Amino acid sequence: MNNVPNGQYIMSTKTTKGLATRQRVIESTREVINLRGYSNTSISDIISHSGVKKGNLYFHFPNKEDLLYEILIQAQKDYNNYLHNNIQGNSTLEKLKSLTAAVYSFHEKRGFHGGCIFGNTALEMSDINTRFTALIHDIFEEWISYIAHIIKEGIVRGDFSTRVKPEKLARHIVAVLEGGVMMSGLTKNGTCFKDCLESLHTYLEEQS
Repeated sequence: MNNVPNGQYIMSTKTTKGLATRQRVIESTREVINLRGYSNTSISDIISHSGVKKGNLYFHFPNKEDLLYEILIQAQKDYNNYLHNNIQGNSTLEKLKSLTAAVYSFHEKRGFHGGCIFGNTALEMSDINTRFTALIHDIFEEWISYIAHIIKEGIVRGDFSTRVKPEKLARHIVAVLEGGVMMSGLTKNGTCFKDCLESLHTYLEEQS
C-alpha cells in the first residue's frame, strides 16, 4: 500500500465503488423489470429500487435501453451458470431431466412470479426494437445449441435415439419450458408446468 501513489489509490477506490453502484443498479432493476416489464418500469422506479441518485444512474447508463441490455447480458450469464451447475447424471435422459428440473426449481423458488425475463422481453420488445430482437434470438439459440449438444453426445454414445434432428428437439424442449413458465405465471403454481414436463419426459424416455 505504501508503494502505491495516493492518487492511484483514490482512483482505485472510486473505480471499485463505481462498479459496485453499477452492479446494484443492474441487480435491483432486473428484478423490477422481470415483474413489471420494460415499458412499465420508469426511471423513478429504477432510482427508488436501486437507491442511487439520478446523476449516478445516468453516469453508468445513458438511457433505460442500455440498462436493459446490460441486465439481459448478465441474466444470460447467471442463468447459463445456474443450468450448467445443476445438470447431473451420466445418461442423456438423466441430463435432460435434470436440466428441466433445474428450470422448474428456479421458477418455483420465485413463487412463479415474473416469468422468464428473456421470454418476457421477446414478447414485449421483438416487434418494436431490433436491438433486443437480435439479443434475445442469440440467447435462445445459445440455449438450444447447448441442449442439442447434449442430445448429440447421447446419440454418439448410443444411449439416446431420436428421429427428430437434435436442434429441432432442443428447440421443442425450450418451447415446452417457456410455455410451462408462462402458464405457471398465470396460476402462480406449478401444476401446468409439471404437466408440460411430464409429457416431455415421457417422449424423452421413449428415446433412451
